[in-house]
Amino acid sequence: MTPPFLPLPMLGRLYDSVPQFLQPLQFRMTRTLDELTASASLVYREYAARRYVVLSSTQMKLSIYHALPTTTTCVAWHRRAGVLATATVIEDSPLGLPMDDVYKTELDLKRRHDRRLAEVGFLAVDSRLFGTGVFSMANSKKLLLVLRLLKVLADFVRSTGRIEELVACFHPKHELLFDFLGMKPLGPVKAYSGANGAPVVARCLDLAQTARETAAHPAHRFFFGRKPAARATRTLRLSPTDLRRLFVLDSSVFASASPTELAYLKSCYPSYDFGQILDGLPSALPSRNPTANSL
Repeated sequence: MTPPFLPLPMLGRLYDSVPQFLQPLQFRMTRTLDELTASASLVYREYAARRYVVLSSTQMKLSIYHALPTTTTCVAWHRRAGVLATATVIEDSPLGLPMDDVYKTELDLKRRHDRRLAEVGFLAVDSRLFGTGVFSMANSKKLLLVLRLLKVLADFVRSTGRIEELVACFHPKHELLFDFLGMKPLGPVKAYSGANGAPVVARCLDLAQTARETAAHPAHRFFFGRKPAARATRTLRLSPTDLRRLFVLDSSVFASASPTELAYLKSCYPSYDFGQILDGLPSALPSRNPTANSL
């Protein structure tokens, strides 16, 4: 059932066409390292304004997960203003997911049933556009932008064929949005150390069940009612130079990673020379909690 903050006619217009105020934007996957960097900077700036992160000289919200080839970031991009909104999908791997920090028990239960998981997070919208309010009818343009952004992400998830269930954790004040998206409860409200102790709540979405409900659920029809476009599979693959620049020179992500994490990362890029990528870093470093919350 569509909640009162989004009337059916409005969702129908978003399904059939792009609202005029969104037409100058491109909703797509990141194409360059600069776009990925701009996305991480936007997330940091918006999370810092809400005290979700510890202030950092890098002014980027990055984690070891961003370096994995199975992590994909989508953006709302304007040719003059750049990245105005962003969200990231992180596929489960031997490194786990960011929200394992607080919901590992709940996620492990799904893993024991061989569910292929991916976490949606690092969601941010430039507050200079719409302010800092929650997603509501009073801020419908912000809501429509986020829905269009998440549609691109959903198209990518469907196009891979690798993911069976999406999971997410977020501040409880956004529960109405995730109710609308049809995400089911996964875990109770908990304090998230990775978000400076902010409260979060966990939700999950079974993709096969969602696809079966497209006729009855307006949001599911919007996200899953049409076959994803071929461009949904076009994602950024980081080069050795990209990895060194973003995670060694411009941040301390690799310096903070454990030997186990770096070993798995190397296995993801078997043709890359990690001696050059990690040049200048100590050969073995203890883990200092390099992962970050995704909110």
